Amino acid sequence: MKNSKKIFSILLALIMALSISLTGCKASKKPSPTRYTPTTPRTTPAPSPGMTTPAPSRVPTTPTPTTPAPTTPTPAKKPVPQSVRAAKIASNVAKLPEVNKATVVISGNTAIVGIDMKASVQGTHETQVKKKVEKTVRYTDKGIKNVSVTSDPDLYTRINNIAKGIAAGRPLSEFTKQITEILKRITPSA
Repeated sequence: MKNSKKIFSILLALIMALSISLTGCKASKKPSPTRYTPTTPRTTPAPSPGMTTPAPSRVPTTPTPTTPAPTTPTPAKKPVPQSVRAAKIASNVAKLPEVNKATVVISGNTAIVGIDMKASVQGTHETQVKKKVEKTVRYTDKGIKNVSVTSDPDLYTRINNIAKGIAAGRPLSEFTKQITEILKRITPSA
């Protein structure tokens, strides 16, 4: 039992380290250079009825070359930071009628959700609320494959502190050990 927990925690740490290293900085895409395409010569509108037109000139004219207006390249879609994704998920979970407030930490494709439930929620209804929270998380962010939900006040505080640290710019790797411990407490059988 202890050996499987060690293997699980090592495997989880390796997966998180791998996901962090794979989703690191990427080279920016340079916009392709714009090509000059000549514009068609402009024509003058036909005169209105009753007006006389001057005799056409026999001197050939060449259209003045115009430079095309510079086009601004459409910016590449930037990846949404995990703290923004987590805040959006937490906001949607907190909208559930059984939940007072929520906090979320995202690690790879896993969301760790801490919820503060209303006092009226107890027993089997608590399990239903947690399933509802899981469904809300997956609906809000399609990139999330694993969801761990806890209503333990201590774990809620720890998850909230981690989320604040990440939002303040601290790297996720600083919290790997804490995240592993939280996941063990939420799902002890894993």
